[in-house]
Amino acid sequence: MEQLNTNSNRNSLAVWLSPAGAIVILVCFFLPWLEVSCSGKKIIGSGLTFALKAAPLWLIPAFAILVLLLFIWYWKGLSLTWFKILLMTLAALGILMLVFTYISIEQKLSGFVVRRITSHQIKGGLIGTGIGFVSIILSALALRTAQRD
Repeated sequence: MEQLNTNSNRNSLAVWLSPAGAIVILVCFFLPWLEVSCSGKKIIGSGLTFALKAAPLWLIPAFAILVLLLFIWYWKGLSLTWFKILLMTLAALGILMLVFTYISIEQKLSGFVVRRITSHQIKGGLIGTGIGFVSIILSALALRTAQRD
C-alpha cells in the first residue's frame, strides 16, 4: 500500500519549491516582460499587459494559484503520486504557454521591423515567470515517491 505524505517529503525543502515557484510566478506576472524600442521611444509590457491582449495568457497566474491550492491539498492528504503528476502537468503547460507567447510576439514584432522597431529585449518578469515554472518541475522531480510495503 502506498503511504501518503511521508514525513521525509513534508520536511523536505523540495516540497516548498512548488509554492515558492507559484509565488514567484504571481509576482513576476505583473513585472515587465518585454521592452520594445520604436522610433526612440521605449514601450514596456508586463504579463498583465499581454494577458489583456491575448486571452489565454491569463492562465499563467491561474496555473500558479492552482499550484498553491494543490500544495494545500497535498498537506490535507493528496497522494504524493497525484501531487507530482499535477505539478508537472501545470508547470509544463505554463512553460509551453510562455514559449508560444514569446514566439507569437516575436513573429508580430518581425512584421513591424519596417516600421522602425529597432530592438526588443526580454525583461526580468518573463525570465522570473519561467524560473518559477522550472522550480515547480524541480520540486516534483525531487520529491521521493513513497515506498510500497
